[in-house]
Amino acid sequence: MWRTTRLIASALTIGVALGVIGSQFAGAQQQPLKRTDLLKLDLGEIKDDSEMNVWVADIAAAAATGRHTHPTPRFVYVIEGAVVLEMDGKPPQAFKAGQAFAEMPNEIHNFRNASGTESAKALGFQYARKGQPLQTNAP
Repeated sequence: MWRTTRLIASALTIGVALGVIGSQFAGAQQQPLKRTDLLKLDLGEIKDDSEMNVWVADIAAAAATGRHTHPTPRFVYVIEGAVVLEMDGKPPQAFKAGQAFAEMPNEIHNFRNASGTESAKALGFQYARKGQPLQTNAP
């Protein structure tokens, strides 16, 4: 049990460190939403055929993901700027640097930069079956 806990804690610590380091080297020209995978860790000891995915998302000013869902929980930590999470049937929620939130499975939502002039950056964590798409576009 402790080994599993240490494994997950190590993966999350490495992901955060890589995200912060990566944010220092971001280029001036950005795509609307650029995701850089930081870590993909096999979770076979915890759950067969699963892996942990860790990435940093560079979100250009006024950029949005579009409506989508996730098959498993996704956890997001805002590194820079501010973002808005728009969940169907709920009021939009804004999160600024230093805040975190979760996107639960199969909830239709849009994720966007809160600013029309400044970029934002977020660190994401999500476990899934190996090869499983991490998100699916919604109508």
